[in-house]
Amino acid sequence: MGDDSGQADLHIYKSLAEDGCHDFMKPPKRTTGRLVMHSMAMFGREFCYAVEAAYVTPVLLSVGLPKSLYSMVWLLSPILGFLLQPVVGSVSDHCQSRWGRRRPYILTLTILMLLGMALYLNGDAVTSVLIANPKQKLIWAISITMVGVVFFDFAADFIDGPIKAYLFDVCSHQDKERGLHYHALFT
Repeated sequence: MGDDSGQADLHIYKSLAEDGCHDFMKPPKRTTGRLVMHSMAMFGREFCYAVEAAYVTPVLLSVGLPKSLYSMVWLLSPILGFLLQPVVGSVSDHCQSRWGRRRPYILTLTILMLLGMALYLNGDAVTSVLIANPKQKLIWAISITMVGVVFFDFAADFIDGPIKAYLFDVCSHQDKERGLHYHALFT
């Protein structure tokens, strides 16, 4: 490149694997038990969805939510997901936590799911303890319950991506296929 030998500039490109900067290893073969345990996260998510489907409408009715706001409760989570999921997915792809790329997001979203479930199932009880004024109690009970539903629904929708991405990160090609079969079985 710097000499005057008359040859055209010749660029040699190396792959990342040849460069030596990254140690690409083939993931180890996962046992059936490990793949089933991984699928339990999806099972837990689906179980929580079933609880939500069974209890949200009766809880919202018991709290006193006006019927005109039901659709808003169910619309907020998909809108948040549409706006934030690409951003969180990209951040997750570049995460360099000591726990790995996906585990911090799976843990955070699991905690958000549990917090949301606790809020929408107990919003009325929490406000009964904290607020004495009946008019304010109604407004706060509706607000806390709605926030709980949105938190839960948002986190439950979102957690699907990191769980599947984690499966793809840690499994070989054959195990990915088996793992997705177990995911489908448990959901």
